[in-house]
Amino acid sequence: MSTDATRRTVRHILLALDSTQDASALELAAQLAALLQGTLQGVFVENSDLLRLAQLPFAHEVTLTSARPRRLDTAQLERDLRAQAEQVRRLLENHALRHSVEWSFRIERGALTATLATSGTTDIVMLGRSGVSAHEQRSGAAPILAVYDGSAAAGRALDTAADIAQGDLLVLLPAAQAAELRTAAASQLAARGLRASYLPLPDLTPAHLIAAGRRHHCRMLVMAGDPARLLPHMRRSSCPVAVVP
Repeated sequence: MSTDATRRTVRHILLALDSTQDASALELAAQLAALLQGTLQGVFVENSDLLRLAQLPFAHEVTLTSARPRRLDTAQLERDLRAQAEQVRRLLENHALRHSVEWSFRIERGALTATLATSGTTDIVMLGRSGVSAHEQRSGAAPILAVYDGSAAAGRALDTAADIAQGDLLVLLPAAQAAELRTAAASQLAARGLRASYLPLPDLTPAHLIAAGRRHHCRMLVMAGDPARLLPHMRRSSCPVAVVP
């Protein structure tokens, strides 16, 4: 699939975040929306399970400042979530304006999986990365990872990854078909004048994909499939994940 074809089909990019993910995906989402001439929608999900937990009499938290347990306060937790959502909204606005991207933002209360389940008409769905400790990060260039199994959807995901990789692209392949799939992926990229590195994995399960992302300090992982089915299993990823349906 050509770059032009990819850009004609992409209209809407959705980025879902809750309090367990950092905001590192915002810049990548804005870059992708600009490259593909799409619109960007940010959704911050207030975790209803966390709010229900705060209402239980035995629920406590340990703060970094005091290192002492304290009673969870529902009203304070709601204020904290709203403040976090507002911070995400401001960052999204700044990135979108810098990249001249049309954007919107909304807050939902519930579960992140429920938000993902309603994203069926979205062209690309992104999930922010989980909290990553400093020793798991590195400075300098980091690769974009593309998951490729030879399907038409994987071809679209490969084009999307190539659009944002700007030369540093690592293609993940199932080991059983690695040789033929590498040839197919290389041919697709060569038609655009691009090259990539390739990594066979035992299989393309979330566990192996997450492990590969951590090992190679990925900047973003791009895959094809059903966002509602795939992304809940990718929440432990050390980099943002984008799913191309």
